[in-house]
Amino acid sequence: MEQPWRKQIPLMVRRLWSQLQTPHVPTYLVGGAVRDLLRGVRPHDYDLASSRTPEQVMDWAHQHGWRVIATGLRFGTVSLYDPHSPHCIIEHTTLRREGRYHDGRHPEQVVWTDDIEEDLARRDFTMNALALTWEGRLIDPYGGQDDLKRGIITCVGDAHRRLSEDPLRIWRALRFVGMDHHGQPFQLAPSLEYAIGHLWPQLTRISVERQRDELWRLLQSVHFARALWKAERLGLLAVIWPHWRMTQGFVQRNPYHRYMLNHHLLYTAGEGPTPLLRLAGLLHDIGKPWTYTLDANGQGHFYGHAEKGAVLAKNLLESLHFDHKTIASVTALIAHHMYPWENVQAKTLRRIAREWGDEHVQQLWILRKMDIIGAGYQDHWVSEEMVKRRWNEAFIHSSSRRRLAINGKDIMRWLNLSPGPEVGKWLKQVQMWVDDDPAVNDPYILKERILKAIK
Repeated sequence: MEQPWRKQIPLMVRRLWSQLQTPHVPTYLVGGAVRDLLRGVRPHDYDLASSRTPEQVMDWAHQHGWRVIATGLRFGTVSLYDPHSPHCIIEHTTLRREGRYHDGRHPEQVVWTDDIEEDLARRDFTMNALALTWEGRLIDPYGGQDDLKRGIITCVGDAHRRLSEDPLRIWRALRFVGMDHHGQPFQLAPSLEYAIGHLWPQLTRISVERQRDELWRLLQSVHFARALWKAERLGLLAVIWPHWRMTQGFVQRNPYHRYMLNHHLLYTAGEGPTPLLRLAGLLHDIGKPWTYTLDANGQGHFYGHAEKGAVLAKNLLESLHFDHKTIASVTALIAHHMYPWENVQAKTLRRIAREWGDEHVQQLWILRKMDIIGAGYQDHWVSEEMVKRRWNEAFIHSSSRRRLAINGKDIMRWLNLSPGPEVGKWLKQVQMWVDDDPAVNDPYILKERILKAIK
């Protein structure tokens, strides 16, 4: 590897690396950062490794003005940062070899070593078993560079053993499928795919938080759609979402849907422009098996599936410990994804704008388009332009999107009220009047209405 790679690494990382590097204690850049540099992608995280023990690294850091976070002393890892740039955190891990894994995450025994190839032997995939010396020499004992060039994800050593040590590597492998290889997703080596097909039940040993994080990273990858299809085929979605099994092979018997339900959900998610919308697309119709009815003509119906789906999605996302904001956004999108935009009047649109907000409405329109394309019969939402035009027209002569002509102090003065919930109720009523007829947003008209309503 030639010297230009250094320009791609932040100055802070280069400074720490050069200070740690000595002729007697070589320090290496390892893992994902090397992989991404070889791919021509700017790394997000930087990991260094040397034969220094955690205690030696901490002593060195104190002497050279670096701050230390003891992130994993037992396994040789400390985090370093410059007090003037606390946002740039760099991990240093002592070169080591490991014993058996007793809990699906941590080895029973860790032994320090000064052999970089011994350290690389414990890595998960060949493309992560790479190291770079300060001089720019690539250390690649397992052919990781060739696998990167071929776009193949291969385990270091025996795939069954690697995955059994830490079953989360199953999710990591599927996440790496979503990486870009000259415009195409990465492929699983046959031995790795075979091992996943046998070992996926071991994911129940892994915390839901770790699996959630891998799924969220997968949804951010370039080829997330292909990675989701592969994850579904290998059984991973059913592991974290048992309800997913209800969608597999479910024939909708509906003229608006070409695909089985699980395929529709995957196609819909594949149209999503953001991770949040991809997650909503993956779950938006999950309530259908619980609301399925068949009419006399043999056509399937799903009355109330949006509301049922929102409840199920909320339970699923809470079980994976997603944050409250994500849960609220996804469940609201699912609950409202069948809203009849084509048929509502201007005053209803103004009320929706007030109650739901522009951002939620914009996301709902995107989800509607995703849903229609994912159904398999259209490549766009036919009514999209009409809906957006009517939405804009509803506010052309409207002042309801500006501030109300009166405020709480006016209401308290007119009605002789003290601050409290009663004032808020009146403000809400005033907003509804203005939504119905923007022309009434005038202080004299609103005062007259309020006093008339009191009488």
